[in-house]
Amino acid sequence: RPQPSVKWLINGILVDEQYEHNSGDVIENRLLWPAIQRSDLNSIFTCQATNTLLVEPKESSFVLDLHLKPLSVKIMNPQTPLVADRRYEISCESVGSRPNAIITWYKGKRQLRRAKEEILNNTTRSELSFVPTTEDDGKQITCRAENPNVTGLFLETSWKIEVVCE
Repeated sequence: RPQPSVKWLINGILVDEQYEHNSGDVIENRLLWPAIQRSDLNSIFTCQATNTLLVEPKESSFVLDLHLKPLSVKIMNPQTPLVADRRYEISCESVGSRPNAIITWYKGKRQLRRAKEEILNNTTRSELSFVPTTEDDGKQITCRAENPNVTGLFLETSWKIEVVCE
């Protein structure tokens, strides 16, 4: 007569069949997964309980979803020098955040608001429209890509601008 058992499978592969009998008829298997990685995203975790060969095993599954920090953020094709009082469009691109990153622009410590964003697949692209003045010479333009669901999951990059008079 086969023994009742509880085991864990991930994507159909057996990963843990160590179970213990608790009080009465309770059999328990606690899966400890030491380090969740990006590659585990959308993995199917299945707990399967077997009692007898006469009855199909009972199982419960869930799909692992993860909040992920952006993998990269970069300012695309920054121009230098910039001419004072002319309008410029600067792009920033972030890849790898889940859900997609929110991009925020700063000049020094001041947030800049004239930006439009587009999201395609796992990439967020933001285009900033701004007009530098001679007082902006030497300031940093920063692009920050942040996971909207987890405080502190962000990457940022900066570009020191050079502004000249025409």
